Amino acid sequence: MAAKKIALILLTLLACLVLLEFGLRATDRRPTTMSDGVYEQSGDSFRLRKNMSKVVRYPAFTYTIYTNELGFRDSSTGPRELRGRPFDVFLGASDVFGNGVEYAESFVGIVAAAAATKGREVLNLATGGHYFLEQEELLKELVETARLTPSRVFFCVNALHIPKFDLRNRNIVVKSGYAMDRKGWRVTYLRLLAGNGSSAFCFFRDGVRRIQERYLGYRTDSKSAEFLETFSKANSIRRPDRIRAFAEHLDDFDAFCRQRGIEIVYVYLPLSDSFRLDEILKKIGENPEDYDITFFEDMMRSYCAKAGRGLVTLSPVLREQSSAGRELRFKLDPHFNAHGNRVIGDYLIQAVL
Repeated sequence: MAAKKIALILLTLLACLVLLEFGLRATDRRPTTMSDGVYEQSGDSFRLRKNMSKVVRYPAFTYTIYTNELGFRDSSTGPRELRGRPFDVFLGASDVFGNGVEYAESFVGIVAAAAATKGREVLNLATGGHYFLEQEELLKELVETARLTPSRVFFCVNALHIPKFDLRNRNIVVKSGYAMDRKGWRVTYLRLLAGNGSSAFCFFRDGVRRIQERYLGYRTDSKSAEFLETFSKANSIRRPDRIRAFAEHLDDFDAFCRQRGIEIVYVYLPLSDSFRLDEILKKIGENPEDYDITFFEDMMRSYCAKAGRGLVTLSPVLREQSSAGRELRFKLDPHFNAHGNRVIGDYLIQAVL
């Protein structure tokens, strides 16, 4: 008798979920996405798919990703006519890619629009999750295989990726356009499929986030071990041998560009939550004296001064905005929002165009 009641309850719940699924889709409440992911396999790593159009829906934001025929984020799909024209390239990770904002709202898109008025093109090679080595390989492939040589490269660096300058993604498996660690990828894949295929799953997931945000003052802060370790004075990147190795790595990249007549401009992008580091540390009971947010910026400034390379640092203008109470990031995601991207884009236009 009890088993029948449980079965009846489960069938009723299933029927309600089915009705909810149809109802949500009828009112255009779609899942996270109705198409494949954005990546394709690249050796044992990954890169963006070519000529792709994809709407991404997450609790923090909804935006559209387009890639051109070269496999880089752009304002639309299709070819890019770059031969015989001066063009600049941006290298970086998800902050340069423009997670969460439309291409025209991303700081690279903003710079591209301004560059177009001066007869210059801009190409965004940035890929979320890439390290320096993978980005440098994309540039080398562009130059050596596609035979397209930019006149200038904007190498955008941040505090999370500088300590990993000699690492690359390995043992990555791409399934349905999603890049996952080969170890344990099945569980990750099933979770992605749920968000990819079920409006009801996304309805409950997003509903919990909205309740937390609206009524509980919830905010996703960068409290991860990686974020804290980055600014810790005990971080191994502060050792003299690691600093020398980092400088040698940049020297090698410098030699590649110099041989091909490519100008390098380094851009230091602070993490959006770095201006709130003391506040975050106090909340979790850590001593702010054990951390330092200026180390990486100082290291880049020192290297560029010795190498005779340009450095644009966004810290002053973004710190000013943060101190004035302007929100630079999404509440449920630490990537720069549209305003943060606009501040960065306008600053770069004044600094380099």
